[in-house]
Amino acid sequence: MGFQEIENLLKEEQWTRTTINNYTVNSFQELDGHVKSMDEEEKTEVKNLCDKHLLEKERNSIIAMYISGSIQLERRGSEDYLLLLNLIELFSENKKWNIVESLCMKILGKTENKHALRLLADCYTQTNREDDKYAVWERLVKVDYEEIDIVKQIAAYALSKGNKEKAILFYKKAIHRLIKRKDVSPIRPIFNLLIEHNKEEFGYFLSLSDQIGAISKSSAVAVLRDLEAACKDEVDRQIECQKKTLTFDRDDISAKENLIKSYKKKYKSHSRLKNCLESSALTSNIVRDVLHSIEDFETNIAFDTGTFVFQNSTGRIGRIRSINETDVIVDFAGQASNEGSRLSTSMAFKSLLALPKSHIWVLKSALPREKLNKKVLEDIPWTLKTLMASNGGKSSIREMKSELVPSILSASQWTTWSNQAKKELMTNTIFDLSANDVDTYFLRSTPVSYEEKQLAVFRSEKLFYDKVKDLKDFIASKGDADSDFFYEMVKYFSEIFIDSEDKEKKLGEVTDQTVSAFLLLEDLSKKHNMNFVKRPQNLTFKYLFDHLTDVEKSFASIKDPDLKKDFIDHVVDEIEDWENILIKIFPLYLTSYIPDVFRQNKKFQSFSKVYKDAVDNFRDKSSTLIYLIKNTEPKLWAKAGITNEQLLFAELQLLDYTNRCIESKKDVQENRKNTKTLMTILFDEKAVLDYVKNGNEDSAQKIYSLVASVSGLSGGKRIELKHAISERYPAFRFFDEASPIDKVGLVPTGLFCTAAALDQKRKEMEHIQHVDLAEVAKEIGIAREMGDLRENSEYKYGKEKQAFLNNSLRRLSEEIDRATVITHDKVDPSKIGFGTKVLLFDNLKGEDIYYTIMGPWESNPNKNIINLLAPLGKALLNHKVGERIEFTLNDQQYDFTVKEIAVIDF
Repeated sequence: MGFQEIENLLKEEQWTRTTINNYTVNSFQELDGHVKSMDEEEKTEVKNLCDKHLLEKERNSIIAMYISGSIQLERRGSEDYLLLLNLIELFSENKKWNIVESLCMKILGKTENKHALRLLADCYTQTNREDDKYAVWERLVKVDYEEIDIVKQIAAYALSKGNKEKAILFYKKAIHRLIKRKDVSPIRPIFNLLIEHNKEEFGYFLSLSDQIGAISKSSAVAVLRDLEAACKDEVDRQIECQKKTLTFDRDDISAKENLIKSYKKKYKSHSRLKNCLESSALTSNIVRDVLHSIEDFETNIAFDTGTFVFQNSTGRIGRIRSINETDVIVDFAGQASNEGSRLSTSMAFKSLLALPKSHIWVLKSALPREKLNKKVLEDIPWTLKTLMASNGGKSSIREMKSELVPSILSASQWTTWSNQAKKELMTNTIFDLSANDVDTYFLRSTPVSYEEKQLAVFRSEKLFYDKVKDLKDFIASKGDADSDFFYEMVKYFSEIFIDSEDKEKKLGEVTDQTVSAFLLLEDLSKKHNMNFVKRPQNLTFKYLFDHLTDVEKSFASIKDPDLKKDFIDHVVDEIEDWENILIKIFPLYLTSYIPDVFRQNKKFQSFSKVYKDAVDNFRDKSSTLIYLIKNTEPKLWAKAGITNEQLLFAELQLLDYTNRCIESKKDVQENRKNTKTLMTILFDEKAVLDYVKNGNEDSAQKIYSLVASVSGLSGGKRIELKHAISERYPAFRFFDEASPIDKVGLVPTGLFCTAAALDQKRKEMEHIQHVDLAEVAKEIGIAREMGDLRENSEYKYGKEKQAFLNNSLRRLSEEIDRATVITHDKVDPSKIGFGTKVLLFDNLKGEDIYYTIMGPWESNPNKNIINLLAPLGKALLNHKVGERIEFTLNDQQYDFTVKEIAVIDF
């Protein structure tokens, strides 16, 4: 059925005056069938027909409203459901509930529209389907963050059904939303319901009073009185409530009197209770800030016989042996006297700090280091609780390190321990994160939910892509996606978009973050089935893409790899010139993803431009060329029109360029990495030697000219190439030598060695890099924390040691780079050279002497193993059996006759 048939249906509806009661669910299913049979062009024509019919002929045409609304619903990026919603209201007024439900389900199959959800809930209310209504309401409050009354009704319904856990969850959600709205007057009844059913979460209620108090102090006092009444048999909790009340209202006489009663009850056995109350002015008529009085009382009451104390002036830990109104006697750790130290009471209060026996300083003083070290390593939750409790209930990672290293843990133990501790801090619900400092954690009296903790982390992040990571981590860890805390994270991204006809005016400049937020919300909605996510449905990726001022710069700025892939997928699906776009951004995303896209779309020839461009412009496209070299099969280079010779020559020229960049201090780290890769391919994997082996003399001349011109290349590599060319072409003339190169017998300009010696030197270099330097860096870090660096001998020694190791590393690196491995088959036994053992007759002493000729790494003069580059080694080189050798070194005469030459075992 097409345009004409729909036009006939509209005319029939108009002339026959079909009433609303004539429609059934089947009527709309038949219309769905008509729409489904149309192609996109027909749908557009039919929609225009229906819209014109509504505007000019019959504004309440059910057929026109339904067909136009259905086509609009199907359209990607559409959020205009007004026609269908008006139609649902029309049937609601006429109590056609089965049709109302069907039409609501039609919209909700596409998106969690809050208007459709409300209409469906009303439908279930009218048809007495209570359970279904509350199920829909639960969906509604996920998308309508402002809704509170329904949240409370859901909680009450769950409670009536015996689902206490669910009721508590929704009551908390209601309070959270009221606080966000800054409307605290309705909170108190909900607060009391939560106390009634969940009194054990005392810490949560105290925290809630702080949030309420930030909006209304009187409301905070009211809920604290309710909490205090609920804790009538728990004196410590009552004290907390009374103290908190006084922070909001310091003139609250009732709270002060109740606090005094509670103190008397708690400390009834304390010998100094009366004196502490009087001296703090809590029970006197002296006018004083009540909070200062509370602080003084709690400081003084902490001092009693057996109390551990810390002396500020000396840093010593002690224990009170006795105390009265005039004197305090303290036994300090390590004190020789049996009489203890006597202080006046007033002086003791000023100079001593009372410590609980579980304080980390007390434990350090009382326990052997080995025992405490074992406990700290084995029980991380206990250690974290101890450190925080010892530091007023909170601690930063830096403060923890200062407390543990080196007094309990070594620097190396700290590295492992701190990594495990960070995981514990993020997963254990008794630890909470500071809202102001992401490195500081709090110890909670009641557990904090994972969702609440993750929201705190999310809020503290300053950078957009760190927030993206936090959201994804939340989903990956299976956090509660129904919580308001998660909604708040998602809302951050959805609020980047504001629904408006004037997109440009509302969106402002389109940036990488705008596009990333769009892609992230789409991913949440589709891939993760989070239908409550409010997406910018009036926008498309193409619209955002077309408004990017610099596509390449924007793509490079996207820090999340999954969002980069989504960006690429959308470009392929929606951008006509997608091939050229992906070719431009490929250097910014050097993975197999873009090449795979071209391969899947059978567009390799288009992508082959990348290969040619990378070879032709190797300086500007060095990273791209390196990536392609490492990850491309030889046949693909050939398919792209690049010969092996072209690629090899480009690699050598690029090696020359990267070495020159290193010499001029340009992008040193990146160029060193590229140089290492090229050296591996060209020389370790024998690409250069294979080219000589498989080519002719003309190609050998070309390759030698290129290798000889490479800046910074070790002489050993050139010599190795010369040997290979000379063996294949004995008469070959090198442009930089007067005569052909001899075998190993010539005095080398490089560093000759055995494979074993090279391997040993590489291991030595790795040990310096990964072990010695890492250890000295830790030592420097510990020394730095000791104070003034000018007078810090440990710090200076560490820096000197670090400089020595860096120099050693540099020297080793240069030597290894110049090294050429000589194997048994490369040694000429007819003359003295590297790898030979020679028997000489000393004509001056009249005796035989053996010398082994090796390189500088293997030489050992004490064992007559001579360095061929040393004066003695150079004097012996190239002589044959029977020859007499006479020379003078350091004013000493030598006179040898060569008797035997043999190749040593490698």
